[in-house]
Formats: sequence, structure tokens, C-alpha cells
Amino acid sequence: MPERSWSYPAVFAGKERRVKVSGEAMFDVAHDARHPFVVETFACDVEVLGTKFDVVADEAESRFSASLLRGSVKVTSRLDPSEQYVLRPDESVHLVGGHLSRRILEDKEDFLWTDGIISIKGHDFGQLMERFERSFGVKIVVERERMPQIDYNHGKIRISDGVDSALRLLQMASDFTYVKDSENDVITIR
Repeated sequence: MPERSWSYPAVFAGKERRVKVSGEAMFDVAHDARHPFVVETFACDVEVLGTKFDVVADEAESRFSASLLRGSVKVTSRLDPSEQYVLRPDESVHLVGGHLSRRILEDKEDFLWTDGIISIKGHDFGQLMERFERSFGVKIVVERERMPQIDYNHGKIRISDGVDSALRLLQMASDFTYVKDSENDVITIR
């Protein structure tokens, strides 16, 4: 199962408000020039300049992204502090080959998870399984030579309906079976 963790003090004391994130987290933070809010990940520090943004940090996969929905954030690489971007709304920054790369947000539906919804729009089967792992807190193992293909590229899945419901819905658009080991929270796709 992918590691997700957050660490923050019970009370922010001192000049800076700092949290550490491994996994994915959404923040909606008011700007306070006297007490900057900083999200620390393995790859980058994200300093809030009054905003709503999403951070994905997966050190095992060397995957980092910060996506800005509202306001402003400054992203500084921990690998090369001279690499930094101040993002504007609808921009994101990704770690690619050890360097930061700025992009325009293609689709805000990827952030519906904060409303309890997974959008399948524009995602292949492997990407959806990664999202299912994070959303449902399970490990998904694909035991197939080729990844299943999905016959349509739009739709939404309610997280509250559970992983079995999500997989059954996806089976309507793809040819696969699965076995669930509830004791170990592992799902095997065949």
C-alpha cells in the first residue's frame, strides 16, 4: 500500500508554519506574511502565498507535483534550491528527471477526490489503479502481461461506495477480473 503521512506540530509556534507530506494532500491556506506556511516533501518545499493547492509526493516512485487552483505558491526544489517557480492559478510543477517542469493544468477533475469523487477522464488503467490505491487505502497488483484497456474515457466514481463498487464499474468498460484479499488489503487484477 502506498505510504501516506502528514506531520505537523499541535500548535504552530514561531515564525513559520511547516508541515511534512508523503502521499497526496489538498491545502486551502490563508496568507500570513508574518507566519509563512510551508509544505515540505522529499523533493520540494512549497511556500504558500495564500491559496488552494494540491501536492503529490511519492519518494519511492520519485514522483512530485504541486498544482495550484487558487492564489499563489512558490515551489523550491530541495535537490537544487536555485530551481524555483511561483505558480499562478491553473498551473502545476512536476519533478521530471530530477528537475522541475511547469505545466498548464489540463483538467481540474483530477482534484475531485477532495469531494469524494474519482474522475476517470483521461486516465489509463494503470493510472486509475494508482488513484484507487491512494483513495481506498489498498495495494493493487496487476498480474497480466498487458494492462487492460478502458473502452471509454469519461465518468466519475464515488469513493464512499468502496473499492469493490469502483472495480465493478470499471469492469463494465474493461476486460479484467480481480481477487480481493481483505485481510491484507491487497487486490489482484487478472
